[in-house]
Amino acid sequence: MKRNGGDTASSFSKGYCSDANIKCVVPFGVYPVARFDLEFPHFRLPSELGCFSLDPSREYVDNRSHLRVYSPPSDGNIAWDLSHGYSVFVQRDESKKEYTDHLLKWIQLHRHHKFPSPTSNNDLSM
Repeated sequence: MKRNGGDTASSFSKGYCSDANIKCVVPFGVYPVARFDLEFPHFRLPSELGCFSLDPSREYVDNRSHLRVYSPPSDGNIAWDLSHGYSVFVQRDESKKEYTDHLLKWIQLHRHHKFPSPTSNNDLSM
């Protein structure tokens, strides 16, 4: 289908192509553009609310004892042997779906904590 060159914002808002009464793709309305001239919202720096880890058998542990941190090689040389460590790799059971169970368990255990309000005035600025 060939469009006429005279498409305007009003023809798009109706949802019809200008050359016939054929339904076409309707872009979302952005007119008037001035409604987007707002002050940029303030975002605070992320902060840790808590942590948990999973042991080698994928059981919930309410501390950071099994968390690991990646530290790149200091000299910049990367060992590209992808089989390194494969012999000690612990495959998780793909048939058991975990979803967000561990996260929900953490929330349930720590629901008494006072978490910062999303509108608090003590935000850190970047």
